[in-house]
Amino acid sequence: MPPTPIAAMSSSTPVPVPTVVPTQTQTPTPAPSGFCASSGRPKNGFLVIGYLPDYRELNPQWGNCLTDIIYFSAQPKPDGGLDTSLLSESTLQALRAMKDKYGTRIFISVGGWERSQGFAPMVADPQARKKFENDLLTFSLAHALDGVDFDWEFPENDAQYQGYAALLQEIKTAFQPHGMLISMALSSDADLKRSVVQYADRIHVMSYDHPGLHSTYDQAVLDMNYFVAGGFAKGKLFLGVPFYGREIANNDNEFTYAELMQQYHPTPDQDQVHGIYFNGIDTIQKKTCYALDNGFGGIMIWELGQDSADNTSLLRTVYQAAVNGCPPS
Repeated sequence: MPPTPIAAMSSSTPVPVPTVVPTQTQTPTPAPSGFCASSGRPKNGFLVIGYLPDYRELNPQWGNCLTDIIYFSAQPKPDGGLDTSLLSESTLQALRAMKDKYGTRIFISVGGWERSQGFAPMVADPQARKKFENDLLTFSLAHALDGVDFDWEFPENDAQYQGYAALLQEIKTAFQPHGMLISMALSSDADLKRSVVQYADRIHVMSYDHPGLHSTYDQAVLDMNYFVAGGFAKGKLFLGVPFYGREIANNDNEFTYAELMQQYHPTPDQDQVHGIYFNGIDTIQKKTCYALDNGFGGIMIWELGQDSADNTSLLRTVYQAAVNGCPPS
């Protein structure tokens, strides 16, 4: 995920894992009213998954557009503790209200860019792994989560990959009795030979942040085909799309889609303005249709707070394509 500030880690005391099982959401059906008004539901079990970073404010109407939302992010501590200091209790309560109203499944993300430093020392120590597993399960059950998304950026050697695989195997075993899922965010050049990927129920392919034109349609096709060639079932793969643009000459300069709309007013068929490459309405629709028509699991969005809030919304574009299908190409 794009860089975000890192907060100081806080200490925590292990809490016994409760026996209560969260209410599990089956197949969410967004209500046909509000921001994503429609008379239907995403076709063929197609999922619309969006990340909500802790530094963004939740828009409750997003629940009408999403099948799943991922609250980003908690951080692993070297001793196995789970640092959730950046996750707001009021936001978690609002997410549960969204789940009750719309059926939107709730995940938290663990890790991310500049939030992954604790993984390496934690996975190397079996006792720390166990503590992390217990803390994560306790938090997940207490907040009625449907799963956890892992985003270690990035393991650096065989020992770290082996420790990561052991961690995910242990967590998967702990999660299964509660019906909770594991997802992983992977870059489009991830080493697919690593055993760590077998423990994920979902793979979120971060098909963005490439050099130059950072997230073209053609690149998205190449990225998804890379994972298919690696042996992954299409239904397990989710195409990541950006709700932001990057300056072509200097990819470090980033602009939200909302900022680009407010400043430059691009038309739906535009993907470039003022030397900045982004995904406009037509490209987002085309990517959604590609994922839908080719049997992939769905679309993953980084990130919801970068979208516009009017009829130019990319989230609404994704949802409408997922519900209504796509025009002949």
